[in-house]
Amino acid sequence: MSEKNHWQLIAAQDYTAPTAPTVVRMQRQWRRLLRMLGLVKSEALPLGEVQAMADAPDFSASALQAALTHYLTTTQWPHALCVLLDPPFSGTQAMAQTWAKQQQRPQLIPPTRAQILDVDINDWWQQQSEVVRAHAQQSNPENAWLLADMTAYFLRSAQHLAFIRAWLPRALAGEFGAGVLVCNSWAFAFLSQDWPHRLASSHCLAPATPKLLRQLGFSGKDRQLARLMGEARGNLGVAWAVWHSKYQQQQPLPDLPLSADDDTGFILYSLLIHNGLKFEELVQVLPHVSSDGLKLQLLSLQSRGIIDCESSRQWQVTVLAYTRVREFLGGRDYLLDDF
Repeated sequence: MSEKNHWQLIAAQDYTAPTAPTVVRMQRQWRRLLRMLGLVKSEALPLGEVQAMADAPDFSASALQAALTHYLTTTQWPHALCVLLDPPFSGTQAMAQTWAKQQQRPQLIPPTRAQILDVDINDWWQQQSEVVRAHAQQSNPENAWLLADMTAYFLRSAQHLAFIRAWLPRALAGEFGAGVLVCNSWAFAFLSQDWPHRLASSHCLAPATPKLLRQLGFSGKDRQLARLMGEARGNLGVAWAVWHSKYQQQQPLPDLPLSADDDTGFILYSLLIHNGLKFEELVQVLPHVSSDGLKLQLLSLQSRGIIDCESSRQWQVTVLAYTRVREFLGGRDYLLDDF
């Protein structure tokens, strides 16, 4: 990493979230106490309020690509499989996709729903190997493939987990050649209960530093930026949103309603491990929640800025609500990611 470029990749096991200042930790404990006492405000936010913020950092920036290229070429790469962990809003997926285009590396196409249900790995890989061979003929024969989003390869239901559970051990063993796999950090924590994740070469973006924040246009004293990074747990995308909303525009961060219950937790956890889900997919993942009850929960959370529905009809946790959602799930003993 050059002196002027403060993007950095590290081994995932070396990631340590910045310690939140005492005042931030006290605020979190206070919010937890108020929720236990039923005193948390649960007002709906004005429509569109949480979306009013400046553009996020450019995760396809050349400096970030240089950091990724440098890291992969100076570590033990090529491995059979190199995993890049992608905490929500960290921009790791966008970074990897831009890098793959610059490096002329083939990007794998996710399996169809039928291939996932039938666990038809060989048929799916036959299609992918043709793409890999075509790229090899045009560029470097040793170019590794990129799998940009592993959440497209499973659904947390009895019928939709067999494919990833069968494919991943084979990929770890090098059966499909060298590749870079981008995995949502929540999905990684969920799936790692079933496969030996320590055998994989796992990497992630290092926690953002005040120097990186300034490189990207943040302003403020080191102490202010350190507090910001403590609130965001080192996640640059979250820090950017909090900085503009809370510190620049003086807007409060959205919080969950007092009516949040077990079903709310199941919904939010499912959205995080899948990078978002359509309503029909949520019905499959949460069969114990009635369709009408699910609709009411989604509308209630949306009105408070906790989740939003994109043009693709996917429901997702919003960047401004992410830290509060993580606190809520942690307080209910959900399996959290390491970031």
